[in-house]
Amino acid sequence: MKTLVLCIDRDNDLGRKTDMDSPVIGREENLRAAEKLALADPEDSDVNCMFSAIATFDRLGEDAEIVTICGSDEIGPVSDKIIAEKLDEVIDKIKPDSAILVTDGEEDEYILPIIESRLKVDAVKRVVVKQSKTLEGTYYLISRFMEDEKMQRKFMLPIALVLFFWGLSAILGSPAWGFATVLIVLGLYLMARVFHLQGFARSLGKEVYAGLRSGKISLFANLLSLFIMLSAVVSAYNMVSTVEPAPHGAFEYTIIFMDEIVWWFVLSVMISTAGRFTDVYFKEKKVLWGYVILPFSLIAFGLLLSASLDALIKISINGEPIQSLFTMPFLTTIIEGVLIAFIGTVLYHIAEDMYGEEEMQKS
Repeated sequence: MKTLVLCIDRDNDLGRKTDMDSPVIGREENLRAAEKLALADPEDSDVNCMFSAIATFDRLGEDAEIVTICGSDEIGPVSDKIIAEKLDEVIDKIKPDSAILVTDGEEDEYILPIIESRLKVDAVKRVVVKQSKTLEGTYYLISRFMEDEKMQRKFMLPIALVLFFWGLSAILGSPAWGFATVLIVLGLYLMARVFHLQGFARSLGKEVYAGLRSGKISLFANLLSLFIMLSAVVSAYNMVSTVEPAPHGAFEYTIIFMDEIVWWFVLSVMISTAGRFTDVYFKEKKVLWGYVILPFSLIAFGLLLSASLDALIKISINGEPIQSLFTMPFLTTIIEGVLIAFIGTVLYHIAEDMYGEEEMQKS
């Protein structure tokens, strides 16, 4: 039975600091990689982890192999997917029967389920570096902690934001607002960590920057759409707060609120769609037929939803009987919505016949 001694560098310290690619297979290659990492950053815990893996391999004897696999500095789904792909590559090449995972115990054990789904794990060896507990040592560790970029992003950034907003609110004489802002900042940060939104925020920032540099119409269209929706939400909230007669419950408030913003929602989506359509047309000389037909669906959606909400308002708030709703204006609106949706569907199928199903799916 062949045992795989597996060392995992989830955040790719080895790759970033030594420019070495993983997987690193074999004792000599791992020893060389560990030495290069030790010279690049002697205080990195992955150095001790790699040397411990080499020592474990030496104790096992000949019927074993040692491998170091690196992930990505985008810790989470991105790094774990890379590790899974490289682990599959190693298993196909070495064909081990079981594995011993050597880890520094910080983040690497998050990928233990990935390993166990592919290999029988005989043991997990956690490497703990012995440290002096003197005052100078503690101060030094805190200093190094504050200089570490990963720790800065994870811990120092939210603390800095909290202190900044709290101090600013104290200067402005609004401590209550400051406390509320602190809670909002902490809540947003925790949500970003839980739902792994860091990568999304990073890619969104890059997209905005690229859009500003290249003058993308879609960027400004999306900003305008966002402004319209925010304005509509604020306006609808103010309207609901002053409506007469006052609604009796959350359901009535929700109906009136939705009735106020439905057409603004349709407008904002149409503006965003027009921006995307324009960008693709000028950049790729390509017509997105799905986007051309989308306004028909949006207008039909707006007509049907608006008519339905008006009917619910009359029944729930004004107390009108359901029979009184079937008036000519109500039925006309419903018929208009159905006809517009039908026209959009017919146009879509005509375009599909002209340009092919594959081209329509791409659009």
